Amino acid sequence: MRGEGVQVDFAETTATSTGAKASRKRRSANRMPVWMLFPTLFLLLLIIVVPFLIAVYTSLIDLNQYTLIHWVRAPFVGLGNFIDALKQGSALGASALRSVWVSVSFSLVTTAIITPVGVMAALMVNKPFRGRKWIRALFLLPYVLPVFVIALVWRLLFLNGTGLIDQVLSWLHIANKSTYWLIGPHTFWAMVIADAWGSWPFIYLMVLAALQGISTDQYESAYMDGAGPVRSFFSITVPNIRSILGLAVLLSTLNHFNNFTLPFIMFGTPPSPQADVLPLNVYITSFQTFNFGLGAAMSIITLIIMMIPAIFYIRMLKIGEGATR
Repeated sequence: MRGEGVQVDFAETTATSTGAKASRKRRSANRMPVWMLFPTLFLLLLIIVVPFLIAVYTSLIDLNQYTLIHWVRAPFVGLGNFIDALKQGSALGASALRSVWVSVSFSLVTTAIITPVGVMAALMVNKPFRGRKWIRALFLLPYVLPVFVIALVWRLLFLNGTGLIDQVLSWLHIANKSTYWLIGPHTFWAMVIADAWGSWPFIYLMVLAALQGISTDQYESAYMDGAGPVRSFFSITVPNIRSILGLAVLLSTLNHFNNFTLPFIMFGTPPSPQADVLPLNVYITSFQTFNFGLGAAMSIITLIIMMIPAIFYIRMLKIGEGATR
């Protein structure tokens, strides 16, 4: 009996020890290996955080071609660069305040044009029909072209007198052959037209992806209740694509606001004041007038402006998720 008791105690002890070891193994398996994140954190620190801190420091000093060799000991001017950016311009570029207005107008107008175009294109190819895959591929053609190619093509189309745009407008008796799209007040609309042609498929792709996730049962139920196409669109389609469409509009607006390649290729430097967007102004200030402190201040202003709609959208998204719970 005593031997049996010893065996039972030994078995219970062994089982307890085995269970404790298994529990420790499960906890160690579920524990995140934090050390594996160190390479990623190091790269983020090296690529994002360090350049950002250098840009902030540069925006607070008077760094130009004369003080660049001793940039650590460059005169500290505080917010002077930010004040100069909003007040003064130069012979090569407008003030940052004017460029902000041009960039905001350009991004809002372009997004307002491409949003209904993208939604209508997505609705057009959402339902199956013969040749749909070819139409979908054709719609993606402007989006797969590089931005500099689009800029070069539209620069040729907008050439004064010999460009196709002037030829067509003259043939239709809408304007003469000397409209001057690449200089003067018409540069803004030339930039809007070129960017709208190349960027509307982004809205189309996002909305089409959202439409593919809507169940056909909802439309069938609405049809049984007597709802027509217009009522179904506003009662079913719009609520289902609202969040995706809002994200697409936000990303599109930020992309247009930060567009540098298209105006740089189309108009060169310095551009007309109507096409002097903020990213192009930052480039001119930093690498043509060599006022790196002022250019860094303009870059910080650009970052702050781009963060405003993103924070607003995230805030509205959280409010929407809280209301649906």
